Amino acid sequence: MPRIQPDDSVQLPEHATNGSSTMTTLFKTMAHRPDIMQSSMQLVEAAMRGGTVEPQLKELLAIRVSQVNLCFY
Repeated sequence: MPRIQPDDSVQLPEHATNGSSTMTTLFKTMAHRPDIMQSSMQLVEAAMRGGTVEPQLKELLAIRVSQVNLCFY
């Protein structure tokens, strides 16, 4: 059970909910601090959807980093 419960009353932008349910839960937990949530969503948007690296490769890299750090992704 998480120490900070996600705020299910917040409506996230559609592009923020297209990813995994883990990211949706993360942003809904951050919704308790809207300024942090907005900044984090902008960072993820720029890192994962912008640039010249293919999105599939970015996802593979995220999975591998999680594995190396023994984190659930």
